[in-house]
This record gives sequence, structure tokens and C-alpha cells, in this order.
Amino acid sequence: MSSRPKLIVLAVTAASVAALPASALAAGESLSVTPSNLQAGGSPSISATYAFAASDTPKTVVTSLAAGVLANLNANPSCLVGAPELTPSCGIGSASVTTNPGGTAPGNLYLVPPQSSTDAAGIDLVTTLSPTPQYIGVSLNPNTPGGLNLTTTFPDTSPADITGFTADFSSALDGQPFTRLPSYCNDAVTTMSVTYYGATAPSSAASSFTPTGCATLSYAPVLTAAIARDTGDTGATITAAITQSAGQAASKAITLQLPRGLVPNLVADAPCLNSTGCKVGTATATSPLVPKAALANGTVTLSGSGTTSAITIAFPAPFPISLTGAISLTSRSVTFASVPDVPLTSLALSITGPSGAKAFNTDCAPASIGGTFTSYSSATRTVTAPIVYTHCAASPTVSGSTSGLAGGQPKLKVTITHGKGAANIATVVLALPGGLKFSRAAIVSHRTCTKAAKGKTATCSITTTITGLGVSGGMPKSVAIHGGKLQITLKRPVGKLTLTVSGPLVSEGKSLQSKVKKHKTGSLTFSLKVGDAKHATTTLSLKLKPH
Repeated sequence: MSSRPKLIVLAVTAASVAALPASALAAGESLSVTPSNLQAGGSPSISATYAFAASDTPKTVVTSLAAGVLANLNANPSCLVGAPELTPSCGIGSASVTTNPGGTAPGNLYLVPPQSSTDAAGIDLVTTLSPTPQYIGVSLNPNTPGGLNLTTTFPDTSPADITGFTADFSSALDGQPFTRLPSYCNDAVTTMSVTYYGATAPSSAASSFTPTGCATLSYAPVLTAAIARDTGDTGATITAAITQSAGQAASKAITLQLPRGLVPNLVADAPCLNSTGCKVGTATATSPLVPKAALANGTVTLSGSGTTSAITIAFPAPFPISLTGAISLTSRSVTFASVPDVPLTSLALSITGPSGAKAFNTDCAPASIGGTFTSYSSATRTVTAPIVYTHCAASPTVSGSTSGLAGGQPKLKVTITHGKGAANIATVVLALPGGLKFSRAAIVSHRTCTKAAKGKTATCSITTTITGLGVSGGMPKSVAIHGGKLQITLKRPVGKLTLTVSGPLVSEGKSLQSKVKKHKTGSLTFSLKVGDAKHATTTLSLKLKPH
């Protein structure tokens, strides 16, 4: 006979388990789980011994392993594809089945491909009993994050009864670590539920152990982040990654602290704040316990209920891990409070937004992302990492000076320089502070036509003269005054532009002149809107001392 549990295992690190006395029910069921050592996160051999009700045969036995008791499906990936390999290279231990009458039939355990789409793996138990082998399916426990269910359906051996079953799992598979104990040091409880072929009522039993040595587990998560801004607007894609070395304690809680310059795009995000939510990104993860492809296709969903909102990271079957993070707009943080005890060497998120929009806007100001991590071993770490920006060219800069204000002959000099990595300057709109204004009368256009030869059309041109405007570093294509603001469009974009503005293009009020003369006015604020060759615009403020 053989038994094969559903092994949906997502991570492997060192762990050990110590069995406590098993509970036994009136029907005679009992369970004892005993690891060879108790080192948290270790890789010991583990023995599980089952006793069933007398005078009946178990039909289905579901063993729910303590959260964090996992197996390494990466130890020999070939065991999980093709036909079952009942060879030493796929052997994971020994087992025996006890019948009455009949005695004990010894056998071996082998890691084999899953027989169900919901199983991550299977186990075949091959014994001297018939039928053999017997399959056990291994799947994630939906009620216990980071836990596994091993489901065995025994054959009806009537008139003999199956009264006991023992499985001794090896610490290694094909020379690689196979078992993994939790990385916490609290009681780890494994339960068994059993149904029978006969009249015996369904029953259950439990066994617990307490890992030790949590203080010896290393825990050093590393955080990185990048922000890519859209071309032409402030929408942004954010990527964040958490990495750890294999063998470290698993994270129990993670809080990510977002920078002030990264803010939610409420218009785009609002339709997602319901129970259904919207897909806003993708996720990938790696674990030493599963093939890389197993956690390569996760999704990130934004949802909400009432005044709360959350981000959920979900991976598909047969490894359906799900992490839900509560969003706090007040503290600009996302907290994943219940991360399964599964060792992940990397967890990466890429958040774009719903329906082609962006979930976040960025001001591209230099900043860092923060992370607060708590492990199952009770260690805590707080880390920060500078954000790497792309498509975030520096803003243009402006400098200037004033003169002649005390004498009623205002003159302003302004120099604008494009930002490093940004496109060249293409347009400038200049607005004056109170007490100064532009005059359209300073802009005069003349139409000149040449006399045409007989039978020909005359050629005309328009020449515009602007008195009181000097432009250095570029050639104006057009100059106009709209809404009290001077608007200049260049023939060709330039990296640096200097404007000199004086009368009669700009005039000064008597009140301002008097205040400047008496030194009773503070700085004057000039406003500029600078457009570049890629149609990105930046608003700048220039404060100058009046002279």
C-alpha cells in the first residue's frame, strides 16, 4: 500500500520539530510528530505515527502540518515531471502500514508528480501490501497560511483493518535538504482528521512540538525600489523588491513606507475601491523550495471597503499564496501583517495602475523608500533604500536681477537654463508682480510689399518691432502679450536663454516706485512657465530684490 500527500511547498530553510504527547480520542485515534532535532528553520528528519480506531479501516486521512513545516521541491525537480520515478533519487523516506490481522508491512516513500491540478506534488508509498503504490496529495492548507495538507485515501482492506501508519521523512532528497521546520519558536501544532469505511464516526487528533534556537537564525532583508515617470506627465510606475539569503528566518510582517513625492492618483484609483478591485500590477517571487516558474506570475490588486483600502498580492495554483497589505494614506504606508512562514529569497512588485492609467504620481524629488520587517523568529529590522528614478529629468532653473525701479525706469534680466537630462527650452511665459505691467503698444508690426512686375503678384512681408525686449541665446519665432503675460516661442529650442525687459515694453506704477525709493518693499515675485521641446512644462518662481 502507498500513501502520497499533496506537497504544495513554497520555501525551504533550516527547521526542526519536537513532538509533544499526542492526543488520543475515545475511538483510539492518535498522532505523534517527532523531528530528529528542534532547531528552528532546520532540516531534520521527521517521523509521523498514526493510530486509528480498532475494528475499522480509515478511508480518508487529512494531515494538516503545522504552519512552516515544508518540503523542498527544488531538491530534485525531475521527480515532479513525467512518470513516477520509484528510485532512490526520488526517495524521501520510509513508511509502514499495520493491519489486523496481518501485522506490519514496511515500505518506502517517493516524491512523485501531482495527480491533481490543486496539488503541488505527490507522494507514493510502496509497501508489501496490495494494492501498491498508494498516493498522497500535497496541497496548501487554505485555512493556515504557510501550512500544507497531506491527503491520503486508503483502500478498503476488509476483512482486515488498517490500524496504524508510520511515515519517516528523510532530511534530504538526492543529497539536497528536503524537510524544513518553522522559523518560529512557539508551539507548532499538526492535526489529523479521519473518516472510516465502517460505522466509526469521523474523528481527529493532534500533536505539537516547539522549535528552539530562534535567536541563532539570521535575518537581514534588503529593500530596493525604482520609479519610472511617464513621458509628458507625472504618472509613475513603481517597482519594489525585497531579497533575503536562503536559510534566513521568514518574514511575518512587512511595512513599506512610501516617500512624500509619490502620491496616489485618486481619479484613476477611485473605481477600484470596492470588493472586486482592479488589477494594478504584477508580482514575482523566488523560494529555495520551489522551481522559479512556480511564483513567476503573481498579480497585484487594489481594492477597498468603506474608508479602508488594500493591495493584494496573489499567486495562482498550485501555489496559491496571497498577501494582503492595508494602505494608510495618513502615514503613506502599506502593511502586510500576515505573511506565511515561507522562506522567500525575493519578492518583487511592479505597480502600474488600472486600465492603462497610473496608480501613482511622482514629483521626481530625490527620496528613499523605507521598510520595517518582523521575522517569525521575533527579529525586527528597519531598512531604507534610495529610489532610482528614470525619465525624471531635472527641472529648469532661473536667475535674474532688477534695476531702475526707484527711478521709474524698470529693467528686468532673467536667465533660464534647461534641467540636466531635460529637453531644451522651447517656450517661455513671463508674468510680472503687482506694480509692473506689460504694454502691447511696445509691439509694432509693419507690412512691407514690393512692387510686382506686370502680370505678377506683389510680395509682402510683416516685420515686428518690440521696443524694450532683448533676447540672447535664441531667436524668437513669435512674441505676444496675452492675459497680461509675455509669451515667447523660439524658432529652435535652446539650452540657455536670457531675456532683458525694459520700457516701454514694461511700465511701473507710481506706488511701487515710491516704495522702492523709500526701501519699503520686500522681494518681488516673478512667475515663469517654461516649456521644453518634448512639450513638458514647468512653473518656476523667481524672487528678486527691487533696485
